[in-house]
Amino acid sequence: MPSNSREAEIAQLGAAYGAPVRRECVLEVSQEGYEWWKRATHKRYGEVVMFIRRMNGKLILHTKEFYPAGALRVPSGTLNENEPLLDAVYREALEETGLEVTIERFLAIVEFEFRFQGRSHAFSSYLFLLRELGGELRAMDVNERISGFAEVAPADLPSVAECLENLPPYRRDWGQFRAFPHRLAAELLQDAARASEAS
Repeated sequence: MPSNSREAEIAQLGAAYGAPVRRECVLEVSQEGYEWWKRATHKRYGEVVMFIRRMNGKLILHTKEFYPAGALRVPSGTLNENEPLLDAVYREALEETGLEVTIERFLAIVEFEFRFQGRSHAFSSYLFLLRELGGELRAMDVNERISGFAEVAPADLPSVAECLENLPPYRRDWGQFRAFPHRLAAELLQDAARASEAS
């Protein structure tokens, strides 16, 4: 659950970029998955998930050299302790894509809960719709081990989620976690498109 200071920041961003939808997602994971998430998020205070719209209207996906074949997802990055969300968005967008971006919409906040045999671990994801302003698409941080990029139409995000949900067993917990924001963003962007057409 975000702290009071984070909630105040969320309210300010909501006024500027639209109030984010809030969703909870409970994932029953394996023991190995649960222990991995506890280790992986020990010094992470959430993450920003970036749906970056290119000038052609498509969204950026990336893969990493250690991902299973065919695994693609939108970029995301660590939210450091006491780091403002906007700082994290711009920093991570630059590190992972090399692009200058601007925020179009604060899409959603997802409160994840990883569960295994009565134990639980919480983690927050903050979803933003961004627009490319310029730059060259390339990974700036070699430690991210990004090995390739792709582009999809917003309507294809459910297919991206389905691929993530059906990764091999050793990556299934991670795939379920990564799939949820893609499905949620697809829903929100579709709703926005319908509202725009209706007006």
